[in-house]
Amino acid sequence: MESAVQDHGSAVETGTAQLKARVRDFWQVHPCDAQFATAEVGSRPFYQQVERYRYGVHPHLPRAAGFTKATGLRVLEIGNGLGTDGARFAAAGALYTGIDLTNTASALARRRFELFKLPGSFAVADAENLPFPDNHFDLVYSHGVLHHTPNIQRAIDEVYRVLRPAGRAVVMLYYRNSFNYRINIRVVRRLRAHVLRSETGVKLAHHLLGETIEQLQSHADHMKCDPQAYFAPDTFLSRNTDGPDCPLARVYSRAEARLLFQAFSEVRFAVHFWNRRWLPLLGKLLPARLESWLTSRWGWHLWIYATKPAEA
Repeated sequence: MESAVQDHGSAVETGTAQLKARVRDFWQVHPCDAQFATAEVGSRPFYQQVERYRYGVHPHLPRAAGFTKATGLRVLEIGNGLGTDGARFAAAGALYTGIDLTNTASALARRRFELFKLPGSFAVADAENLPFPDNHFDLVYSHGVLHHTPNIQRAIDEVYRVLRPAGRAVVMLYYRNSFNYRINIRVVRRLRAHVLRSETGVKLAHHLLGETIEQLQSHADHMKCDPQAYFAPDTFLSRNTDGPDCPLARVYSRAEARLLFQAFSEVRFAVHFWNRRWLPLLGKLLPARLESWLTSRWGWHLWIYATKPAEA
């Protein structure tokens, strides 16, 4: 019996390691936001285009992240991406450190800091095994990253460990009770998948939903290859968040997030980000006030603000 339990544990660990390797491989080839720039990768115009896109689509982000309030703070960003948010922290006077699971993102973020003459340090590291001592950082920030790691509780426990007493975590996760998950992914995109069985259907979905022909064709290929696997709830969610080849993405409710952060003394939430494409044909017609109301209740991004106990 003991041998069987050990074998099962080893199989789980092996499966987790393989999944994490797939996550690493995916983001190694698809660094976040790089697809929205046309300039040469690694050039000043490249980073400027990425920055314009990021804060154009997410105008709430500077305020939600609190870049300007980080002066003098020791800041760790988990999942530094191209260094876009990290540059804002560094420019505000934070003592910035960025880690990423991929060599690509780490190198591109470091290049950005060099080009714009910003202070900061970078490392390739795993969120579930942070290479830092206990009680080291004043602020740990992570935007849209930890819902891609296999053992998110272990990652949150690591955030807690490296924060100093009374330090803060600012983390964005995909929101389970969002319009995007409840309606767009679970209903609209499942219906869309059946339309993709023909070339005409791919073009129709492109016209109605605004997704690229290439992405839609990739969805169609995956579905034709193994329909049962494609429509499995976890796989379908992952493929319909950050691209048809995304190996892992999860969503969290406020209650689930509160459990993840239960070791923290104070936890509060905010909801941000609405994409007009989620309402085909009607999205662009929404009055600004209505869109703002929808965003605050059913936006896609759940922001978690958690404080480590002062006595920890």
